[in-house]
Parts: sequence; structure tokens; C-alpha cells
Amino acid sequence: MPERFVGFFDDAAIFPPGLAPLEQALADHVARRAHRLDEAVGPAVLGLDNLPEAQRIAAALARGGRPIDVSAVTPAGRLQDALETAERIGPELRMVSVELKTDPTDAPTWKAQIAEAAQVQQLPVFVELTADQVDAGALDLMKGTGLRLKYRTGGIEAHLFPTPEQLAAVLVKAVDAGVPFKLTAGLHEAVRYTDPRTGFTHHGFLNIAMATEAARQGLGTQRVAELLVETDPGRLIDLARTSDGSWRESFTSFGTCSVGEPAASLERLGLFPPGLA
Repeated sequence: MPERFVGFFDDAAIFPPGLAPLEQALADHVARRAHRLDEAVGPAVLGLDNLPEAQRIAAALARGGRPIDVSAVTPAGRLQDALETAERIGPELRMVSVELKTDPTDAPTWKAQIAEAAQVQQLPVFVELTADQVDAGALDLMKGTGLRLKYRTGGIEAHLFPTPEQLAAVLVKAVDAGVPFKLTAGLHEAVRYTDPRTGFTHHGFLNIAMATEAARQGLGTQRVAELLVETDPGRLIDLARTSDGSWRESFTSFGTCSVGEPAASLERLGLFPPGLA
């Protein structure tokens, strides 16, 4: 497994568009441990309210073996519920991070939610923000706190896909603030493409990786946006092969409902060994 892709694909199989049943998603997650692709897979991403049932399923699947690591998607206002759940569950299920939603339409409320999250010491907390919240200074509140950003890059409707300019601005601001980030939704292929079934243009996760590296080099929002719209695989492959992988210090992972899909995309580009996906 190339080191820069270890733990890069968070297993969000139960979320759209995959919508795998919880029991099947966890069974597949555990079964993948026998495959070399397991090194590239991060935690199973589950909703906070899924965890009691997931605990029951995990007890049957783990059978005294390695626990199932989970990242809990937590509704706004329920951070303490997530922290209490993290202490209760186990040993077959282990919460390794919280993905906290916020109330984006009310600035005093979401600022208070960030402040509350900044007090958490026992688990990494990814705070989900919109571009408007980022523009309003949310990352300044997170700077130096250990909090991480979660940002949406797509979805089941066209308006959920940020423009290259919007995404570039968020990447640059996150890098400048020293706030690591994970992304979610819409990242199926390494290289930017348009889905012929929906007409949606999807960001490529390799585009984002190289754009993040450019941001870390201080190359500016325009250059970052140029890399986000690049559709020539050869140019991105060349950049990836000469990269030192430091982009992973900022772009930690992304959620995908099918971890095999992005892995296969990298294999087609020659960036994964044959047969790994």
C-alpha cells in the first residue's frame, strides 16, 4: 500500500448513494480485513443513533478479535451524547472520532458549538462547516484548538457540489489556518469527471490532493482552482509521482460509500499496485 493512501478511504457505506444496510456494511468492513485494500480503509462512518445496533452486530462479527473503529456522525447539539457513547461502547466497537454537524444558519449558535467542541480532549472532532461559515471566520475559531474540518464536496443534488472556486477558497483557508480536513460526498474518481447519468460534474480526489499540496506551497487560490478543474490524468499523475505526500497532513481522508471504487480509480492511473483494488 502506498504510504500516502493508508487510511485514506473512510467507509461510509450506509450513506447515500450506497445506502447499505448497517449489518451488511459492518460485515463487509470486517471481511475486508483479509484483503490488502484494508490498509487504505479508515473507520466505518456511522450515525450516532446507529451505534447501539452496531454494537450488537459488532459483538457477533468481532468474536474477540480486533474492534471495529467507527467515526460517529453527530447531530448539532449532541456532542455530549457522542462523548458519553464513546465511553460506553466496546470492546467490539471503538469510537475513534466524532463528525459534528453545526447549525449553519445561526452564527452565535454555531460559534458556541465550535467553542464546545474545542474543549474535547479524548477524541478528534471534525466540525462540519459550509462555505458561508468558513467565509464568516469559523476556521479562525478552530485554529490552534486541535479541531478538524469536515466539508461536503457533493451529494445527490447539483447544488450540493461546491464550485472549483468555492472549494479552492476553503482549501486555502484551511491550510492557512493549519486546520486538517476530511471531505465527504461525491468523490468517486481520482480525476474530475462528469457523470453521464446525472450530469453532475464531480471533483476528483487526486485533483484535491494536488490542489492541497499547492495550497501548502503557498501558490494561491487561483493555482489551487486550476488544479481542481484539471481533467488530464497524465498531468495529475506526474504531479502525484513527484509529490512528497505532504498533502496528507492537511487532507486526512474522505468518506466514500464504496471504498473499492476510488481504489480502482487509482489502480487505473497506475498509482495503486495491480490487484490491490
